[in-house]
Amino acid sequence: MAFVTIRIKGTEGYTRSALDKERMVVGRSSATDLPIRNTTISREHCAFVREGEAWYVLDLGSANGTRVGAERMEANSRRALKERDIVKAGKARLTFHTGSIEEAEAAIDVPAGGDDDGPAAPQRVRGVDDPPEACPCNACSAWFSIAHRTAGDTMDCPRCGKPNTVPELVSPP
Repeated sequence: MAFVTIRIKGTEGYTRSALDKERMVVGRSSATDLPIRNTTISREHCAFVREGEAWYVLDLGSANGTRVGAERMEANSRRALKERDIVKAGKARLTFHTGSIEEAEAAIDVPAGGDDDGPAAPQRVRGVDDPPEACPCNACSAWFSIAHRTAGDTMDCPRCGKPNTVPELVSPP
């Protein structure tokens, strides 16, 4: 089982939808499996497809194209997905998750880190002018996005490639 978290760029909040069929089409049309009402999305923009245990995203020849992370997909091509890949369709950001949507909802109230999960994520006091979903690289100090990542995740800096652990952001006192 898998699911996606759907955010629309420039708006608050998100929704989650289970990928409970072998093929789930995303688009502006109400006839799609995952309808998203936004003019930047084609009527049938892309599809999430399961083949065995693997999941793929297919671009369906959309007008504005489909991206996985920063990489633009060719029209009518497919790409394998892994946990927390972000599929960009117009202004929609669909974060792919493996596992059950029910387990994800139950885990929202569980704090990350601590005794059962290994060491807690490093903490960083967010400055007044700091962007809320970004942090500086420990190696080169370039800022990079940590949107759709949780505290304790490891990700490489897009500028220098050095690994960083996503900190838990703490508001200033």
